Amino acid sequence: MVASTGTQSFLLLTVGMLLAGCQLFDSSTRALAPRSPSVMSMWELYRHCQSSGDVETVLSAAKQLQQSADTHVVPPTDVPKSLDRFVTKQPVRTTVDPKALAASCTLQAARTSLSAGREQEAEQLLYAVVLSYPESDYTFYVAQAKVWIEELHRPGSSDAVIHPISTH
Repeated sequence: MVASTGTQSFLLLTVGMLLAGCQLFDSSTRALAPRSPSVMSMWELYRHCQSSGDVETVLSAAKQLQQSADTHVVPPTDVPKSLDRFVTKQPVRTTVDPKALAASCTLQAARTSLSAGREQEAEQLLYAVVLSYPESDYTFYVAQAKVWIEELHRPGSSDAVIHPISTH
């Protein structure tokens, strides 16, 4: 059975409109969703944070990692509330934990600030770690920040050097 030319034209027009609509919808969805940084870009930023001695560079890296961590925690708005627990807290098995990178880099920023004689800034960064990472997954970073805060408040601590807590 052969379709008439009018029917074929109508079908082609309909299929074309559907495809165009799908592409338009797809691109608008991508434009609205914030792009999460790749694992490799976060890892490179973290490594740069750990190796740099420049206070501004380390502070910038800590801020960028914190922003990255925040984008990984927010569930999409179109996910039903009953599924939130599956979206907001994914197990870290095959990737880095953006919040752990941010916490570690913030501690490094505090250490670098202190080395540059910026004690008040270092203390603010340490308190930020204590307040920003209450979850049990980040106890190590919070404990390290608290120890360093105590070191800063000891008499004669103007020359304090904060050292990492041993992991052994």
